[in-house]
Amino acid sequence: MRLNRFYCEILKGPTVELVGGEAHHLHNVCRLKAGDEVELFDGAGVLATALIEKATSKSVLLKIVDLEKFERPDKPEIVIAVSYPKGERFDWLTEKCTELGVDRIIPVIFERTVKQPRNPKIVERWRNIAIAAAKQCRRIFLPQIDLPVVLSEALSALKKQYDKAEILVGSLEPKSAALATQQFGTKDVIAVIGPEGGITEAEKALLENRRAKFVRLTNTILRVETAALAFAAVLTASRDSKMKEK
Repeated sequence: MRLNRFYCEILKGPTVELVGGEAHHLHNVCRLKAGDEVELFDGAGVLATALIEKATSKSVLLKIVDLEKFERPDKPEIVIAVSYPKGERFDWLTEKCTELGVDRIIPVIFERTVKQPRNPKIVERWRNIAIAAAKQCRRIFLPQIDLPVVLSEALSALKKQYDKAEILVGSLEPKSAALATQQFGTKDVIAVIGPEGGITEAEKALLENRRAKFVRLTNTILRVETAALAFAAVLTASRDSKMKEK
């Protein structure tokens, strides 16, 4: 039977403390108590087994029994740069992209993006959603989640970190190559998903200037979060079938 897993930002022994939501989840939801064994992870490659010494809904004290440090897998990274959708649809997108193994998620403000996030703590909310998803799917490394940014700034920032990455853009043009027919090698891949109203000619020119390839997912018009998940599923499945992750 698998141990319950909890997130601990700083995993250094011999003891650690969980507070806030993680303590509440352990004590009130999972109903674990002193003497029970759990797993802890920091989202950056450290995984530990620990024994609960004392537990309340506000604080849990644990003693580390075993600790292992994993190196980040040497494999191409997958970045999803997607138009910010209305409502809580980005929450769902974050959860599912985390489960699939996406490495970075960037909410992008296009000229036709309908709504822009106003909450200054929105990234913290998305990070908490990613943590919960990582716990459920047993993922060790958390995805990077960026602040919302306009397309030009997103492309400039990505060029610095992923200079040789292949950029793919979701397209409805019948002449665009189907994503399912593409071959992915050892390059990082950045998938760009525009708003449901489509990208402007200026944005298209900007992407073409970065040598982006326009690809077709399906013959139907998809919501942005559906398109993002379609990209994530195809790209991660293709990558992970070739690269064995620890």
